[in-house]
Amino acid sequence: MPEELNFGPFFLLERSARERLRGLATRLTLAQGDVLIEEHSTGDDAFVLLEGAVRVLARGEERTLALLSAPALVGEVAPVRATKRTATVIADTPCTVLRIPGSELRKLVDGQPLFGTAMRERTDLVVADAFMKRKSPLRDLPAEIVSALAGRLRPREFEPDQVVEGRDDDLYLVRRGAVERLGDGQRTPAGEFVQREKDERYAAVGETWIYELRMADVANEIIAHQERVRSIAARLGDRAKVRAARGAYAVRDPQLGGALVRDSGEHRAVVSENVAALIERLDGKHDVDTLVRESKRPRGEIVEGLAMLVAAGVAQIEE
Repeated sequence: MPEELNFGPFFLLERSARERLRGLATRLTLAQGDVLIEEHSTGDDAFVLLEGAVRVLARGEERTLALLSAPALVGEVAPVRATKRTATVIADTPCTVLRIPGSELRKLVDGQPLFGTAMRERTDLVVADAFMKRKSPLRDLPAEIVSALAGRLRPREFEPDQVVEGRDDDLYLVRRGAVERLGDGQRTPAGEFVQREKDERYAAVGETWIYELRMADVANEIIAHQERVRSIAARLGDRAKVRAARGAYAVRDPQLGGALVRDSGEHRAVVSENVAALIERLDGKHDVDTLVRESKRPRGEIVEGLAMLVAAGVAQIEE
């Protein structure tokens, strides 16, 4: 049914185009743990997640880059950018997906300007978000902060040898070409981050495209997140009760520095394993004092962790 493609960039396609695309798609079912896409492989089909949830991983470091729940478009980077697969995608739950031929998706990207622009912008942000989570100096910030910062990336383009003007602490993600530090000739190639150093000058090597991120934006996002968590923690007195979102569960992931807690939708947060162990007790009946005593951990650790769950939308305070 074409209604299965009624979300995201597919809204920009005429109904006849969506019907044709759906007619060429193949329905697949995945069991929990099945690999849908393997990083560095050469396949270029895209997938529409109709039911279930998948995990996007950086192979080698086994770092979680994203968690996607239906409906979602998965694996679009390879066909749109004509590259190998940039990450591994594994079924987190039983899933139903549509396999869309990469060649057909490219025809629509090339032939329908609005859809093509939306898809290119989408893949740019997907790649930038992934690079920030696996290669940038910001990788260990909370996932919600990294995702917010991905939306603050500013695209810039430079002619060969053009000087890259900027603030001393700006971060650049090089998308095409390279950036050279003029003081010693050190070059940062495409796919890597470079942070400006005070009094250094930088120039484009060949035609160069970058994403710029200002450290002031980083600081503002961190401060806003901390304030949000603190204000929620202030509401968590001993008698306060917290209820986890429907379907919430915890996944232990050492690469995240704790445990990943997520619900049946798109909400997730990384907390300590001690806080994650309380998920089943977050039923709106056990108060904070009881949860702290049962955990045998300091009150501050538990309250902060609960506040992080509430801030991320994985739980709510019962009024």
